[in-house]
Amino acid sequence: LIGASVLVVGTKTGTVSDLDGMFLLDMPSGAKTIEVSYVGYKSQTVNVVGKTSINIVMLDDGKMLDDVVVVGYGVQKKATLIGAVSAISGESLNKRTVASLSTALQGTMPGVTVQQTSGEPGADGASIRVRGIGSINSTTAPLVLVDGIEMDMNQVDMTTVQSISVLKDAASASIYGSRASNGVVLITTKRGEEGKIKIAYNTYLSMQVPTKMPGVLNAADYLQAELNSWDNAGVKVEDDVRKAREKLIHEHRTLRPDNWERYDTDWKDATIADNALMQNHSLSLSGGNKDLKYFSSLSYLDQGGLIDNNNFDRLNIRVNTDANILPWLKLSNEISYRKSSQLTSSVGAPKGIINRALYMLPTLSAVKELDGKWGYGKNGDNPVARAQAAGTSTTNRPELLLNATVTMTPLAGLELQAQYSYRSTESRVRSVITPYETSIKGIAAALYPSSDGVTEKWSQDIRNFYRAQASYTKKINLHSAKLLAGFQGEDNLATNFEGTKKGFELDRYYLGNGDGSTATSNGGASNWAMASLYGRFNYEYDDKYLLEMSGRYDGSSRFISDNRWGFFPSIAGGWVVSKEAFMEDFAETLNHLKLRASFGNLGNQNIGNYPYASTVNTGWSYWHDKQLNTGVAQVRLSNPLVSWEKSRQTNFGIDAILFKDKLSATMDYYIKDVYDMLMIFPVPYYTGLNATYSNAGDMRNKGWEIALTYRDKVGEVSYMLTGTLSNNENKVMDLKGNTFTDHSIKENYAKGSYWGYVTDGYYADWDDVENSPKLSNSARPGYVKYVKTYTEENANPNQIEDKDKVYLGDPFPHYEYGLNIVAEYKNFDATVFFQGVGKRSAMFSGIGLRPFFGGSNLFKHQLDSWTPENPNAEYPILVPEANSADNFMTNDKWVKSGAYMRMKNVIVGYRMPKSWTNKIKFEHARFYVSAQNIFTLSSFQKGYDPEVSYDGGDFYPIMKTFTFGIDIKF
Repeated sequence: LIGASVLVVGTKTGTVSDLDGMFLLDMPSGAKTIEVSYVGYKSQTVNVVGKTSINIVMLDDGKMLDDVVVVGYGVQKKATLIGAVSAISGESLNKRTVASLSTALQGTMPGVTVQQTSGEPGADGASIRVRGIGSINSTTAPLVLVDGIEMDMNQVDMTTVQSISVLKDAASASIYGSRASNGVVLITTKRGEEGKIKIAYNTYLSMQVPTKMPGVLNAADYLQAELNSWDNAGVKVEDDVRKAREKLIHEHRTLRPDNWERYDTDWKDATIADNALMQNHSLSLSGGNKDLKYFSSLSYLDQGGLIDNNNFDRLNIRVNTDANILPWLKLSNEISYRKSSQLTSSVGAPKGIINRALYMLPTLSAVKELDGKWGYGKNGDNPVARAQAAGTSTTNRPELLLNATVTMTPLAGLELQAQYSYRSTESRVRSVITPYETSIKGIAAALYPSSDGVTEKWSQDIRNFYRAQASYTKKINLHSAKLLAGFQGEDNLATNFEGTKKGFELDRYYLGNGDGSTATSNGGASNWAMASLYGRFNYEYDDKYLLEMSGRYDGSSRFISDNRWGFFPSIAGGWVVSKEAFMEDFAETLNHLKLRASFGNLGNQNIGNYPYASTVNTGWSYWHDKQLNTGVAQVRLSNPLVSWEKSRQTNFGIDAILFKDKLSATMDYYIKDVYDMLMIFPVPYYTGLNATYSNAGDMRNKGWEIALTYRDKVGEVSYMLTGTLSNNENKVMDLKGNTFTDHSIKENYAKGSYWGYVTDGYYADWDDVENSPKLSNSARPGYVKYVKTYTEENANPNQIEDKDKVYLGDPFPHYEYGLNIVAEYKNFDATVFFQGVGKRSAMFSGIGLRPFFGGSNLFKHQLDSWTPENPNAEYPILVPEANSADNFMTNDKWVKSGAYMRMKNVIVGYRMPKSWTNKIKFEHARFYVSAQNIFTLSSFQKGYDPEVSYDGGDFYPIMKTFTFGIDIKF
């Protein structure tokens, strides 16, 4: 065992075992025995008189029961935990070599939906939802606390993480009150341990490759497809035009492009690289003695992108210390500094440039013309030039965190804590636009963009956090109780300003230069504060009967004084059935069985600052006395009655351990009712004002979760299988009589549900068109054929109308699952991780769906279109975009299944034997290779990844990565 504690009985002399379970200890004079202990194993006292070496076999003491889990403002043993909490160790997470911590959580915890929608450097973090969505108009992300302080988890260095807990029900999360409606993610970082100095170095190099990218047409295929579309739509093409087009197509198929008369530019290949590199380096130093322990870490991440001027790098520095000042007084502090830098083009987001390269026509121009100037592209828009020559935008984000906690234990069982933290997060953006010259066929065309420009932005968020807490633990015979109470306050100040200018001289792009008449500036500030009282009471009888009550009383400056305070209580009970006398006959098989139940309320106040107030905006003009005068105006309605969005949560759970700790199982069923939702409903135009929030609406999330772990050993092979499966159903319950015309929010259906028409293939011929219901008179053979579903007495049987729309699915993942397989053999280890979604609907629109959309190129899969000889094609008859609207209305054909199964991660590692590492003075050395997102099984749209968000066609592909890494400890 690594890290077993060895202590000379009756002294303070001790040590810990190394990675191979070895330890070296000098026995003080007269000492005879040592005590060996390890979490989850029985402590042993061993007599070592006259011995120079000893072999100790530890005895299991219910390892999974004695593990502790981080919860709100403390830790609890798994055996007596009655809230719905999922946890994972930092060691397990760090096997996944990914840039963002959120992505590493995917598939590891039931009920925690982690969806990575982009592979863009610096923006590839996943969205996290705990047990569905907790709001319609407010944030749906959980509260993330790092060592008790709210932070962006994607900016945390993964190698410093000790553990992550996710609080999923009201019993575990209510102590965070109005911040916990969407769940709570608790991240603890590593601390120093008593012993010699330990140095660890971890590094890896990854090659990133897109998982999915659609194929584009070359010039000949595009020209032919366009000609076919004209013919299919009945567009008259003059003979000379047709002959010229056919001649051009023939030349494109037989001759190379000359970039004068014939262009055949592969914009995708010219703009998007086949791969990009990512590297990470992490160095840590830890150690200490009984009075002072420390852990420090320095890490650097560099992540390349698929296009030029697309990169992200991050530097993290962390120092954690724990000092025993007096026997009853301890000081702990964390100092964290992080600086990230994100580089992009100044004239478009990376995914926008990527998608211009995908749909740009190959016939427009070359990337660079024969005269050396950039090709004209589409009205001067050239995606390669956008990425390389149009200027860059650099965003630097420095962050400083200072956190200190004083812990006092003046009496047995009594613990007092005081904490203060200061967190400053800045964003500094410098964007420079440098127009590039374009030409076509030797003729200068234009500058793109039309003018230069510089934009400088700065913003800062400062958060002060205060906490005072007291807890008292008392045990009398078989009774055990703990009472915790505290006060927490925080204030937040956000400031920002920016300036822009154009017309720079001599390529000196600074705001002190340029045309003063073009200068603009802007800026502002906002602040808000919260104050809270919180408490928790735990009672246990013989570790058998468990009770927990907790609550928080929150006040937020975001509401008027009458609605400012809210109380969020919870109660939970547990029964360890396996400790009852009548279960003794099953003790060999059923080692542990616990039943849990909880009920509580949570809140949500994250709706921006002061929505109750009537505010006025500048920049409005008025005619007065025959003159136009500047002024201000109220532009939004106010609602002084707006208050907390609330949720009522019920949870039932079972925890079991069987077959001598080989199999563990956790199962939960929950109902989360959100009420007094913060809704924005349309208001009549004659009000002249925009709508504001009101507490009007109810929503329900209902679901179940299962997690199973099996561990065993066969010969010299030890292995562990961990599987998770969960499902959540979202339903809008009550909109208080309000409606949304697009049905995106509709009672008794999930928020954001898709509503559209039912289809029945394609119209086969003109008789079929004549005798079938139609959306419009544009219908012709090969068009999508719609089904009449609205059959009331006044319905026109031949007309497809809005009333014929039906429910087609929702965008939320259902039946999410994960399977992790870990095996070890001698010095080798291997991990295989599968992750997937059993059911999800995804709606395609825009360029990803419609051929020729916005004058775009086609994708290869769109050539599988209807003809009389190909009646079961994937796509309807190919016609110009102007003629195709009927085919691409929202319908069951274009709402695709987003279900998938993905081999998310594979790792193979080798740990050097101790005999080798001793020779090179290493304590530990491990080499590994891994692959991420290796393959995916899915029936999704061809050329697209089922996990990516496409935003009407635009996307940045998720990356498949191949990694080589080294872990070294000194």
